[in-house]
Amino acid sequence: MFILQSDGRTLEGFTAYREYVETNADRFPVGALHLAQTDWYYASYDPRGPHDSRLESMSMTERTGPGKPHWHNRLVSLELTLRGAYDDGYIKLRYPTVHSYTLDGFAAGTGHSDWRYDELRLNEAGHLVHEIEWWFMNATARWLITADDIELSWQPDEGELESITPHQVPQA
Repeated sequence: MFILQSDGRTLEGFTAYREYVETNADRFPVGALHLAQTDWYYASYDPRGPHDSRLESMSMTERTGPGKPHWHNRLVSLELTLRGAYDDGYIKLRYPTVHSYTLDGFAAGTGHSDWRYDELRLNEAGHLVHEIEWWFMNATARWLITADDIELSWQPDEGELESITPHQVPQA
């Protein structure tokens, strides 16, 4: 971890993270690489970034994958809808194919509170690992989502949905 450690939330921690992303850019999925390399994704001043946003909804979809019979080949997708930190629009995060997830939290009686920090990195198998910290009153919850990639879109309250993450075009 680079920026999720308490001592990583420094200029040095973010610099080390950017170096990690650049060093592994050829291994990163297209959408995750785009987000990790932007100037705005981790910036608290940009409404498109998830920092300080709040969870509105989470949906999980399971579908039949190609090939084998449906009971042997199920694929899981996950979508999060966040209310932006400035309360002026919605951020949608979509994980088209999820390999695993852990949603570890505190008492959710008052909601999930604020999306504090997150980090996009790779595991040994080369899959995207998205680790998210939620924060409320000195308590931290962690979500860990392992997926093929991530897609992000932003919809301001008075505007059209803007797909921000580039989509990979299949080769013919």
